[in-house]
Amino acid sequence: MKILGLIVEYNPFHNGHLYHLEKSIKETNATHTIAIMSGNFLQRGEPALFDKYTRAYAAVKNGVDLVIELPTMFACQSAEIFSHGAIATLNSLNCVDSICFGSEEGDVNILKTISEILVDEPNEFKIYLKKYLDDGMLFPTARSLALFDYINKYNLLDISKEKLLDILNSSNNILGLEYIKSILKLKSNIKPYTITRVQSQYNSETIESNICSATAIRKQLKDFTNIDSISSVVPCNTFNTLKDKINNNFDPMFDDNYFEILSSIIVRDINILNTYFEVNEGIENKIYQSIFTSSSLDDLKESIKSKRYTMTKVKRTLNNILLGITKYDMNNIKNIDSIPYIRILAFNDKGREIIKNIKNNSDVNIINKFSNISFSKDDKIFKTLIDYDIKASNIYNLIYYKNNRNLLKGPMDFYISPKYVK
Repeated sequence: MKILGLIVEYNPFHNGHLYHLEKSIKETNATHTIAIMSGNFLQRGEPALFDKYTRAYAAVKNGVDLVIELPTMFACQSAEIFSHGAIATLNSLNCVDSICFGSEEGDVNILKTISEILVDEPNEFKIYLKKYLDDGMLFPTARSLALFDYINKYNLLDISKEKLLDILNSSNNILGLEYIKSILKLKSNIKPYTITRVQSQYNSETIESNICSATAIRKQLKDFTNIDSISSVVPCNTFNTLKDKINNNFDPMFDDNYFEILSSIIVRDINILNTYFEVNEGIENKIYQSIFTSSSLDDLKESIKSKRYTMTKVKRTLNNILLGITKYDMNNIKNIDSIPYIRILAFNDKGREIIKNIKNNSDVNIINKFSNISFSKDDKIFKTLIDYDIKASNIYNLIYYKNNRNLLKGPMDFYISPKYVK
């Protein structure tokens, strides 16, 4: 058994994801695949289009063998925290041979060389970095120039300054670097691979071919609310899965669906807003002032955004407030070396073989049903992680089930079992 790990959001699973899955299996000679997938809230600080079980089911229908939920506390944060949580989850299984991620660069050796410098921080690199910082440069620029100087001095890569800057500023390269950094920090035996992203840019909002970005698909669904409009850019299994949800009155979710809930929390919690993760540098005052004059979440985000507060920073900050993620809890969690449990969302027969392998090789707690989690609730890390998972699902479902309130039995994590795909 040769197991490939994938770190994904599948929001939704589209033709580009299918290409990546098939190419990754071929590149790594994998016999089995595990996807570590964000749950109901995602890395850019927004809710998923459809619930985690639906997205996991679509993934397995499209060829993934086992889908495991990335704990919410990692799923909604910066590339560094997101990547560390995902790699720590895969490493905790003690049976994953490789990961393969998409990148703009496409050369894993270049990404590995950069990552090794950033993790090891050789003395000369730190001297270069200090010099540029002392010259008044912002940290990202200073770090890029220090990296180039160090690489150039020791002839570690044949790379121009412009290409290095491009690598360090490209979305998927950034995630890839963080994956490799986490592998190095954890001293993991997982081997990293990468394949070049094809055709569409990560944040492109237009559908121009049969492979496009998930951003473009989400925009299409938001603007036209017609599932048929995305039929050419997602596999049939995804299309049929999502169409079935929409036909059963489950609408796609977008961040503005949560504007009223978020507004109430901000007004109620004004005196403790600065206890939430990433609420710093006085942004809480701007958020509070803006909530009274904003008629939508887009209005609120635009009124907060500035040179000091990027849109990404604003979205993640507001999402942390929505989910109640505190600085205290995040600081206790973000650097843990292993994840105490895995939550299985969907699997097939080969997924069952992986689960058996995990049981034989790892001490990680495997959660199939939440009714079985009481045995580890005395573990502080376990309890913190699982409580945020439950809370995030509850907040998500208050809106997601708005057309199906009769189906909302309570905390749905306790009622929904992993999806077995025959």
